[in-house]
Amino acid sequence: MTEKPEYVLNFPRQKNTEIKKIGNNWYVYERFSKYDLKIKRSRKVSGKCLGKLTPDGLVPTRRRLVPVTANALCANQVCDVVEAGAVLFFWNRTAAMRERLKEFFPDIWETIYAAAVLRAVKEPRFRRLQAHYETSFIAHLLPGLSFDAPSNTSLLQALGRRRDAISRFMQEDVNKQEVFILFDGHRLITSSKTMELAELGYDSKRRFKPQVNLLYVYSLGNDSSMPVYYKQFLGSTPDVSAFSDVLNECGISSGDYTVIADKGFASEDDFDELAQKNLSYVIPIKRGSRFVQPYLPLSPQSFTELFVYHERAIQSFKIEDKGFNVYVYYDAQLYANELADAAERAQHKNEQVDGKVQQELKRREKGRGKLSDEQMDQLQPKDLKQILADIPEMGTVAIRTNRVDLNSHQVYRTYKQRQAIEQFFRSYGASLNFDALYMRNRVSQEAWLFLNHLSATMAMDCIADIARVGEDKKISFEDLRVLLGKITASKIDGKWSLAPIKKSVQKLVDKLSFHIDEFDLNTMTCSDGTRPKSRT
Repeated sequence: MTEKPEYVLNFPRQKNTEIKKIGNNWYVYERFSKYDLKIKRSRKVSGKCLGKLTPDGLVPTRRRLVPVTANALCANQVCDVVEAGAVLFFWNRTAAMRERLKEFFPDIWETIYAAAVLRAVKEPRFRRLQAHYETSFIAHLLPGLSFDAPSNTSLLQALGRRRDAISRFMQEDVNKQEVFILFDGHRLITSSKTMELAELGYDSKRRFKPQVNLLYVYSLGNDSSMPVYYKQFLGSTPDVSAFSDVLNECGISSGDYTVIADKGFASEDDFDELAQKNLSYVIPIKRGSRFVQPYLPLSPQSFTELFVYHERAIQSFKIEDKGFNVYVYYDAQLYANELADAAERAQHKNEQVDGKVQQELKRREKGRGKLSDEQMDQLQPKDLKQILADIPEMGTVAIRTNRVDLNSHQVYRTYKQRQAIEQFFRSYGASLNFDALYMRNRVSQEAWLFLNHLSATMAMDCIADIARVGEDKKISFEDLRVLLGKITASKIDGKWSLAPIKKSVQKLVDKLSFHIDEFDLNTMTCSDGTRPKSRT
C-alpha cells in the first residue's frame, strides 16, 4: 500500500470526495454512488477532478477557472438566470411554515423547506431535486444545500426518525381554531418488497395489490380548508379501525370540533368514543341501519322538510334519539342515477340468466341436460318491483349527528363540505403525483409522507385562492405553477433583477394579490453568495 504523505493525511477532505494518487501526485476527485443493474447493487463512481494536492494545499484544476479579460470587465456580466416566479410566490405565502419548521427541525429545516417547495412547483422525484435546486432562485435564498443521492438518503433517514416532531408540528394546525374536522382514508400502492406496512388489500379502484393505508385529518374552517394531520397504517387496516387511534394521536378531544367522516366510517364503538371525548360529529350511516328500518318503505309522505342544495331539491325527515338525531335525505337525482345503475346491472344479469336457460334447453334437446327443474325455476329474470324491493333506501342518505343545534339543511350542507378532502386527494394523486409509493422502508416513507404533506398544503392553499378569485374553472394548480415558472430572475453585474413578465401572467398574479415587482431580490440574498441574515 502506498504510504500517504503528511499533507495528504491532514487534508480536510469534504463529503462526497476522494483522494487518488496518479503518478507521483495526489488529486482530489468528486465521488458518488450509482446503482448498477448488472451487479444489482450500488457501486462507487468517480466524478470530476477538483484539483491537485500539494504541501501548500489544494490547487484547483485550471479548466474550472474562468479567465477574466479586459473586454469582459467592461461588459455587463450575467452570472445567473434562474426560475423565480413560483419560488417567490410560495416564499411569500409560507413565512409561518418556515418559522415552525425552524422550531421543530432547527438543524434541517432549510433542506426540508426547499425540498417541499421544489416538489410542489417542479416534480416529486428526489433524483431531480439537485438540478431543480441549481436552476431555481431558492438556491440563492437558501444557499449551500445539497440534494444529491447521498444527501437525500441522509435527509429521509434523519427526518423519518422524527415522527414525534412531525406529529407536534401538525398538531399546531389541528389546534389553531374552532373547525370542522374531516377524516378520510387513502391507499398508496407500492411495489417495494421491504416496506413493513405494505399488505395486500383492495383500494377504491378495486386493485388487489400491496398497499399502505394513509389516514388523513382535514380542517374545514370559515377561512381555510387544509390537510392538517396524517398517519400511516398497515394496508390491511380498515379506515374505521384506525379512526380512534388517529383521534388520540392528533389530540382531538374538545367540544370545539365537529368530526365529519365518510359513510360507514364510524361504528357504534366509535360513536361512543366520540361522545366520551366530548366531540361533535356529522357522520352518514350505512343503509339498513336500525334507526331507518322502522320507517321503510319510504314514500313522499315520509318526508317533512324540503330545501334546495346546489339547484337540487332535497327532502328530509328527522329521527330523534337520546343525545343525537338521524336525518334521512331523499335526492331525486340521486334516485334516478341509482335506479339507472341498478336497472343496467339487472338487465346484464337477466341477459346472463337467459343465456344459461337457452344453453340448458339446447342441451336437453340432445338429452344432455345439466340443470335440474328446480335450478331452472330459479333462473328467472328480475323485474322493476324486485329491483326496488332489493334497494328500499334508493336515493337516500342517512346522517347521524349529535349537533342537535343544527337543522336538516345545515347538517346536509356541513356533510357535503367534505368534498374539499376529495379535492385534496385528487390533487395529491393527479396534480402532485404523490400516489406512487417507492420508498423502501418505514423511516424513509415517513419522511416522504411529511414532505408530501408540506407540498400538498402549499398546493391546496393555492387551489383555494384560485377558487376565491373565480378562476377555478379556467386554471388549475398545474397551470398556475407552469405560468409562474416562466418568471425568471437574472444576476447582472452582481445585482438581481426580474425579467419582463407576460401580461397574461401579470393579470393572474395580480388577482392572487402576488405583487412580484415589490420584492427586493438583492436584500433577500447576499451579493457575495453567503446566506442572507433573514429569510422570513
